[in-house]
Amino acid sequence: MPNRRSLLSYLLGPAALTGGLLAANRSSARSATPELVGIDGWLNTDAPLTIAGLRRKVVLVEFGTYTCINWRRTLPYVNRWHSEYGPQGLQIIMVHTPEFGFERTRPYVESAIGELGVRYPIAQDNEYQTWRAWDNRAWPSFYLLDQDGQVRLVREGEGYSQEIEGAIRSLLVLARAGAREHPADDADLSRVGTPEIYFGSAHPTLQDRAQSARQGEAAYAFAQRGGPKLNEYQLDGSWARGEEALVLRSPHGRVRVRFSAAKLHLVAGASQPAPLRVSVDGGEERTINVSMPTLYTLLDGDGYGEHLLELECAIPGLSLFSATFG
Repeated sequence: MPNRRSLLSYLLGPAALTGGLLAANRSSARSATPELVGIDGWLNTDAPLTIAGLRRKVVLVEFGTYTCINWRRTLPYVNRWHSEYGPQGLQIIMVHTPEFGFERTRPYVESAIGELGVRYPIAQDNEYQTWRAWDNRAWPSFYLLDQDGQVRLVREGEGYSQEIEGAIRSLLVLARAGAREHPADDADLSRVGTPEIYFGSAHPTLQDRAQSARQGEAAYAFAQRGGPKLNEYQLDGSWARGEEALVLRSPHGRVRVRFSAAKLHLVAGASQPAPLRVSVDGGEERTINVSMPTLYTLLDGDGYGEHLLELECAIPGLSLFSATFG
């Protein structure tokens, strides 16, 4: 099953090369770099791109999907690379391979990348054909190709901005950037103690065991005392659990999540605009409006530690896909 990767790497066959670059070969080594195959559509380009047609350029292929916080956290420096190194011969391509079914919908992808300020070409890999051709395994993943189209560096996940940028500069025959010029761009996630939570049945649930998580529609109620244990959630109201999401069926529903982090991001959508009332640790309520299925930030703090978040919705049709932390 595909993964979201945070500060984890799978280095494919490390071998030192000139310029500090690393070769990338899996046990099933390929004689040639794969192409971008089975693409359903392109954004930010007038014509489809091919690996063969990009010879003489340094190419960075990044796999991502628009609701993935791990991919989103790479955007500030990847956008900078596009602006800074594009005129010097770097071509960046994002392969957008969806994790959730709604991420196949072009208007949703267009809206999200416009909001995020992505300007480099994006290939919609809705049926995972390019993902499989590249033997890819995670969002995000980076493949750096030299001017001959050979893969010179592969990294999975976050935490490699300086290494990848150094490799880009080396292939472009640019002087190595100093630490002051380009400090570390990656988020420090060492104090995040809660793993990603999925609400659909395709993944193991972290719902409070006392609530007896069920497939299909079921009614739940908060315990009279206390909230969920750390890294678990509780439901209140009638919810229908499908493969990808929990959907609120009753006119009113609540969710409690106990987590260890400073930020909480929720992948959610609603059949009609739905205001969520959100409070953290019993503090002042905030309202976040959910409509298009995308990633919503419910908490963006800097106080790392254990927190209890409660959300409340008074409109049926709210869909919860996953929660991620930072």
